[in-house]
Amino acid sequence: MIFYILTSIVFAGLLLLVAYTLKLVRQKNRMIALLSAQNESILEAKNELNTAKLKAEESDRLKSAFLANMSHEIRTPLNAIMGFSSLIQDAEVDDDERSNFLGIIHSNSTKLLSLMDEIFNIAQIETGLLQMTREPCHINEMLTSLVTFFNMEKGLSGKDDLQIRMFKANRDAGFAILTDEKKLRQALYNLVENAIKYTNQGSVEIGYNLRETSRIEFYVKDTGVGFPQEKMDILFQRFRQADDSSTRQYGGLGLGLTLSQKFVELMGGTMRAESTPGVGSVFYIELPYEKAE
Repeated sequence: MIFYILTSIVFAGLLLLVAYTLKLVRQKNRMIALLSAQNESILEAKNELNTAKLKAEESDRLKSAFLANMSHEIRTPLNAIMGFSSLIQDAEVDDDERSNFLGIIHSNSTKLLSLMDEIFNIAQIETGLLQMTREPCHINEMLTSLVTFFNMEKGLSGKDDLQIRMFKANRDAGFAILTDEKKLRQALYNLVENAIKYTNQGSVEIGYNLRETSRIEFYVKDTGVGFPQEKMDILFQRFRQADDSSTRQYGGLGLGLTLSQKFVELMGGTMRAESTPGVGSVFYIELPYEKAE
């Protein structure tokens, strides 16, 4: 009888010990899982902080580069305006030279105004003040005026042999769509100006095609230097250019493509690009097509 009692006590003690051990194991496993989750959370927070730090450093670098670039881009036309203005005052300057100097002053004044417009438009976009208006836009008339303007301006860049062509899918002189004419004109202007800047020989073509899906697709095609595929993502970022090194050959603030894309998005459209280095580039603007009566 005593042996039976003792055996029962020992067995009960063993059961209690096993239960306590299992409880300790479960608590240990929970603590391990909790610590593991905390470690993962800490690592994730650390990675997020590192990413945010890198983005902040990149943003600071871009802003510093933009300010330095803006200073250079503004001083260049200002120096030309001031320099040639003083030359005009010289009594020995003949009429032909004076006319040439006035043309240079006008060109640089236009460039300076364009730079100010880009900065102002970016500020409006970021503050949400830029709104879209819908009005009849006479497409063929607008393209003709753009081509006429750039055919006159290309000589100032020393590119008289560069051909600027136009393609119209609809030959009707009164062909019009409902959209924001000012923003569409500015977007196409930026693209053509960009194409001429990066094209030394060959041609630049601006045109449009009508799609079956109630869309109209504008394009600007050039035979310029082009850009590699890996540069595609940064092209539409503000203050960025395909070549943003300190030894870059081409000027500009790097806002033209950004503005064009923002204008197109406001009009309910999309923008994309295709390019081959050394062959040329094509920029596309696709908008909703609603014919204006």
